[in-house]
Parts: sequence; structure tokens; C-alpha cells
Amino acid sequence: MDAAGIVVRESTPADVESFCSCLDAVARERRWLALLEAPPLDEVRRFFESQRRRGMIQFVAAAAARVVGWCDVIPKNVEGFRHSSDLGMGLLAEQRGRGLGRALLERTLEATRRSGLLRVELEVYATNTAAIALYERCGFRHEGLRRRARLLDGSADDVVEMALLFDESRGSGS
Repeated sequence: MDAAGIVVRESTPADVESFCSCLDAVARERRWLALLEAPPLDEVRRFFESQRRRGMIQFVAAAAARVVGWCDVIPKNVEGFRHSSDLGMGLLAEQRGRGLGRALLERTLEATRRSGLLRVELEVYATNTAAIALYERCGFRHEGLRRRARLLDGSADDVVEMALLFDESRGSGS
């Protein structure tokens, strides 16, 4: 727990409503996520239930029962890609710059490594330089750039594709 009473812990089904509220707040900033608002709560609840059954790993930063940030890894479900996963994360604006993002990411990656997954992929907007720097510090490498992939509110943004490989000693396929 930090000085503000925020704890980083594994999420539980009881967190879904607060998570949905946090997701909605971050999405409505229109800068960090592909979503511009959270889906309806029932849809988020169904998504969580199905992803938990598939092995989703998720940690939240919580002040009591209020989720103020999250980081999750969702394993891919397609044959030939089940060793890999997609990472997503977000923090409420007032919680950024305090080390919570790094704490969430490190805890999530630690659990992901223990799960046996070998590859974690993510996409981040090129203008999100703080997130890119965090991902680089945690071992992610740049793999691609989709130029002008997003056009929103009259501005274009590139999408940076990054990945972290836990076991580089296995075959690369190339």
C-alpha cells in the first residue's frame, strides 16, 4: 500500500463495476485507448467472465474498493498463437506519474511469466511517450509502426507495436 492508501492486487469479480468506471474515465479522455467509452456494464461483466476462464491475468490499483488503474494480459486463443498474449492497461489521470503504472505492469508481467506464456504484445499510440518509456524500461522492444493508424478529432497518430519475450532461447521461426 502506498501513502495514498492505494494497493496493487489481483482483480476479483467484485471489481468489475469499479473497473468499468475506471475504463470509462480513461477512454473518455480520447487519447490513450482505442475505446472512446466503456461498453455497458453487463457486456464488460460477460467479457471478464469469459476471459478469466481463458486465463486472463489482471491486477488493479485500488483505493479501498475503487479501481483507479489496471493492467491485464489476455492469452490468445488461436492454435499456433497460444504462447502469446495481449496487454492492456490504464490509470485515472490523477494517479499518473506516481509509479502505479510500473507497479501494475511489473506485477502483471511477473504473473504472466509464471503462467507459462512466452510473448506479451501491445499497441500504444506514438504520442503516449510516457507509456512507451515505461514499456521499454520493463523490457518491451519495438516491433513495428502503423503510420497514421488512428485519425481522431482531426489528428492522426501512429500506432507503435511492441512485444516482450520471456524465453528467447526457444525457436524464433525465422
